[in-house]
Amino acid sequence: MTEATKITKGEPVPQSFKRWYLNDRDKTEDWRKEAREDYDFFAGRQYTDEEMAALKDKARPIVTFNRIGPVVDSVHGQEIGNRREVRYIPREEGDVKPNEILTSAAEWFRDQSHADDEESDSFLDTIICGMGWTETRIDFEEQPDGKPVVSRVDPLEMFWDFDARSRNLSDARRVWRVRRVPLSEAMSMFPGKPKAELDATWTMVQSAADLQREEDTPNEDEDAGDGMVTIVHCQWVERESYMMAQDPLSGEVAEFTEAEFSTVNKRLKQMVGVEMQGVRKKRKVRKQAFMGDVVLSNGPAPCPYQFSFQCITGKRDRNKGTWYGLVRAMKDPQRWANKWLSQMMHIMNSNSKGGLLAERGAFDDQRQAEASWADPSAITWLKSGALSGQAPAVKEKGATQFPAGFQQLTEFAISSIRDTSGVSVEMLGMREANQAASLEYQRRQAGMTILQPLFDSLKHYRELQGRVMLHYIQEDLSDGRLIRIVGEAQSQYVPLVKQSTLDYDIIVEDAPTSPNQKEATWGFLSQLLPSIAKMVPPQMLLMLMEYSPLPSAVIEKLQKAAQEMEQQQQPAQQAQQQMAMEQHQSEMAKAASETAENQAGAQLDVAKAQAEDVYASAEFAQAIQALMNPQVPEPSGSSWQ
Repeated sequence: MTEATKITKGEPVPQSFKRWYLNDRDKTEDWRKEAREDYDFFAGRQYTDEEMAALKDKARPIVTFNRIGPVVDSVHGQEIGNRREVRYIPREEGDVKPNEILTSAAEWFRDQSHADDEESDSFLDTIICGMGWTETRIDFEEQPDGKPVVSRVDPLEMFWDFDARSRNLSDARRVWRVRRVPLSEAMSMFPGKPKAELDATWTMVQSAADLQREEDTPNEDEDAGDGMVTIVHCQWVERESYMMAQDPLSGEVAEFTEAEFSTVNKRLKQMVGVEMQGVRKKRKVRKQAFMGDVVLSNGPAPCPYQFSFQCITGKRDRNKGTWYGLVRAMKDPQRWANKWLSQMMHIMNSNSKGGLLAERGAFDDQRQAEASWADPSAITWLKSGALSGQAPAVKEKGATQFPAGFQQLTEFAISSIRDTSGVSVEMLGMREANQAASLEYQRRQAGMTILQPLFDSLKHYRELQGRVMLHYIQEDLSDGRLIRIVGEAQSQYVPLVKQSTLDYDIIVEDAPTSPNQKEATWGFLSQLLPSIAKMVPPQMLLMLMEYSPLPSAVIEKLQKAAQEMEQQQQPAQQAQQQMAMEQHQSEMAKAASETAENQAGAQLDVAKAQAEDVYASAEFAQAIQALMNPQVPEPSGSSWQ
């Protein structure tokens, strides 16, 4: 640990942390002002207090047609309709299938914490102001064994390393959450601490130079104020040294802290006169602390790989080192549309009667005339003779015409609200032209291209947050508790235990429960199934039913009924298979017997043929011999002299 980051529980907050916070705060001050204005525009508060006072003084209408809200809601709805899920693939040789237990544990983690809703709210923050934040943690207050929590964090409570430039602040060295909490809640979080120590008043100073004066100023009375205190939650990255050496007991290469390495070497030298040879290395470690006026608690961060606070960033403002959302570009068109509409209504209202040119004394009661002239149902009383020309005259003003092009400017401002955001009419569902559905779908998909950077940031966020979630599942929740796994056959509950493999590739995929994903997949399957239905087994067809528009309960019942039917058919199928096997064996035996008989007959024929060949050969030999040695037989009953 470096000297600058030494921090001790119960001691005053180090000056280094205070300076870091002030630097990070000052760099984002302009962004915070703009973010508050962005939220006002989204909520329909689109005039400043000065503008509203000026309009009221001039008796002009305050017109607000909030067109930013539907555009933002449209992009927000796209995210809700295309949610994604995290899968964990073990980084092992030859194994590329997802780890079903960990993947299902991640789904259980997200279901328990309502992560989809919280992350959708954070993505809405990204669309509006350019940054959305969540905190992933384990809550031991509601459940002793630990309850998963993924909660949206107000972006205006968050501060970050002002030198971070990567998407989603993945290169940030520190993040801060500064929030005002009731004193009673703070005391329950840190029992025994007085208000003076719980309240981080140093966050309110104007500059680093004021820190010394702030320390010299005594704390205010504990009973003063609004009953709220400021709590600072900081997570930061440090680099620590460690040693890699061969463990003398196990003989394997192990990690040692520098203190452990030194202690083991001293003992080895005393016992056997030798020392271990090690290699010094460095690594990143993450730590956290809760701070008031003093350090309330400190220690390792919940996850050693990522901050528990994760950010979704929008569009990058490179010069200022901040991020912004879609609302920034839409504010100016919305302002001008509001002002021109207000001006148009003012012209129409103030010139509905054309106005008057009146000489003094023309009316019996001047105040009554001013109040009743624009009212067509009221009587405005004039002096006698004013209408006949014997008294001070009254003449109507000519009706003022709208300036040329005024209406076109108003329409241009209104259309520019949508154009500057990049959200097309098709995405808003407001296209009134008579065009083919396929063409409208293509234009809608083309409009999504402009918004892909926002959704890409959301995907990157899920990868980073998935690593935090994996650490919690492995280290804090793998205690044998039952989790629900939805497999190919049927959902079941299995105990959650720690996995042997620690390295996983985190893959972000489209979730099959997303409405738009189901719609697109089912539309494709509807065209493909008629041609492949006979080639696909029934089990595969039941799996494809998950992407149908049917409710999940109906799909689950169909799968369960199919499984029960399959179980009922198993004995009959086994009997049929046994009969078929016996018949096949009988046929094989018969065929073998026939083959043996055929082979025996063939051998007998061969033997006969060989015997005949031998006999024929013998006769042939005798015939040859007879030809070579002819003998004349003696006549019977006679003799030769």
